[in-house]
Amino acid sequence: MSDRVQLEMAEARMLVASYFAAKRTYGSVEANKFLAKQLKKLEKYYGKNSDGRLKSYMRVVVDTEILEDV
Repeated sequence: MSDRVQLEMAEARMLVASYFAAKRTYGSVEANKFLAKQLKKLEKYYGKNSDGRLKSYMRVVVDTEILEDV
């Protein structure tokens, strides 16, 4: 696994936790706005089309690593 993939997977883990916390606290609409802002901000670090890669890594995290219902 390359360094970029490891960094993006770690970022995806943080985004998943933040997204579900925001969803519980503020609701789905605000959580989606928060996620969009975070992905836009992270594009500066991870390059163009990083939002698609991060979202796919987030799906992997949710499907394989989350053990309890969030």
